[in-house]
Amino acid sequence: MLRTHIPIMPLVVERALSPIRQAELGVHGWPTWKDAEGERRIALDAAEKSYFLAGSATLTPEGGEPVTVRAGDLVEIPAGNCLWQVHVLVRRHYRSEALSPACCII
Repeated sequence: MLRTHIPIMPLVVERALSPIRQAELGVHGWPTWKDAEGERRIALDAAEKSYFLAGSATLTPEGGEPVTVRAGDLVEIPAGNCLWQVHVLVRRHYRSEALSPACCII
C-alpha cells in the first residue's frame, strides 16, 4: 500500500491588523459571523481568513498547534478540521477561498 504524507498546515496570524492592511484585504466588506462561548469542531472545505472584531478563541487545526486569537487579529485557517474553543463571544469577518470575490457584494 502506497502511503502519502500530507503536511499539516499551521494557522497564520497577523496580530493587531493595521487600518491600512484591513483596507488592503477589504475585511469590512466580508460577511460577519458570531461564535458563542464553548467548544466545537469545524470542518472547512477550503482555507478561510477571519478578522476578529471582538472576543477571543483558541484554534487548533487537526494535528497542529493551538493558537489564541483576539479582537484585531487576522487568522488564516487551512482547510480541514479545526477545534474552536471560544473563551469570549466572538464577532468576526470571514472570507473562504471557496467563495468567489463577488459572492458577498450586495
